[in-house]
Amino acid sequence: MTDTDNRKQVLILLSSPFQYWCAQEYLYQASLLHCDITVINAATFCRHSMVQIKRLHENCSRVKEFILTIPKAGSLTSRIAPYADLAKQLQHIKFDLILVGDLRQIWMQDIACSLDCENIVLVDDGAATNVFVEKLIAPANFKLPVSMHTQCPERKQEAANIKQALGLSVVEKSMTLFSIFTFPDDNHTRLNQLSALRARFTHTEKNDEFHFIGSPVVEKGILGDDDYYKMIEDALRSSRADNKPVYFAHRAEALESKKQKLEALGFSVELHDEPYELLCASAGRVPAEIAGMHSTSLFNMKILFAEQISATCYLMDETRLAQFATQHWGSDKFTLRDHIESIYRRLDEFNIEARLAN
Repeated sequence: MTDTDNRKQVLILLSSPFQYWCAQEYLYQASLLHCDITVINAATFCRHSMVQIKRLHENCSRVKEFILTIPKAGSLTSRIAPYADLAKQLQHIKFDLILVGDLRQIWMQDIACSLDCENIVLVDDGAATNVFVEKLIAPANFKLPVSMHTQCPERKQEAANIKQALGLSVVEKSMTLFSIFTFPDDNHTRLNQLSALRARFTHTEKNDEFHFIGSPVVEKGILGDDDYYKMIEDALRSSRADNKPVYFAHRAEALESKKQKLEALGFSVELHDEPYELLCASAGRVPAEIAGMHSTSLFNMKILFAEQISATCYLMDETRLAQFATQHWGSDKFTLRDHIESIYRRLDEFNIEARLAN
């Protein structure tokens, strides 16, 4: 028997760098980073995401990557066939662990529930985990697959027939959750303590920087230009005058239309090929203050540094939230308002200040 035969087999299903990072945190805490790792990467819609994921590959010793592109339009068959083909290529492997990055991606659920593996773990996809647990995971008793939409029986059966014809045998399986957030069901959850990230920080001495965590809320139509810059200006006024303001752009922001205005406000603007927290760890940058909207980075930095740094989350007012009360967000079982408010309810727990722009 060769060394390869003895190594554990891990499959990671992802569509963003953050999901991959959370998966690597799980592997680090479970001492599995040096196993044989297969990654199915469906982040092809964003060039910056692909660059960040490539950087994250460097943290693992043996990675085999498959790139998956699923058409956004077309027949059910045309959308199922690409990942069904990948699943068939992997059917000969008995995986010891499958890490799922995003519950909303049905292809991830289908692959996880059709391959030979009984150890399925869902990692955080940002702070969206909160609404997922409340509206989807707990009601399903931590079982996969979870339906994201209320489907008519005919369409659901059509999809099942197509999957079966393409060789996907989707069966119900139990899952556990790996998250920075705690939940009442301890039997199905494991806490992400950010152990790998802690190990990367070479020192934890604060600098004199004020970091604003950018968000693509304008690009997604969640907030208008004027409201977004009003919030940023308020954050700048509220920060200590002797702290250097730095704007960390999100990979999905249209930075070419923002950079000049942000610099005019006094920010230096940075866009990096790794997630914000990893960048801070690699460079040993621990800011005095951070602010942003409902960004998971606020929670992560407070987990790491607690009272060493102050963190502020800018809230949307009731008028804005009311507009999202009927807007579904990745599922017709909850709304965008449900998602945002599920994050707001966690702020006190992490000692993150909640603030409306003035």
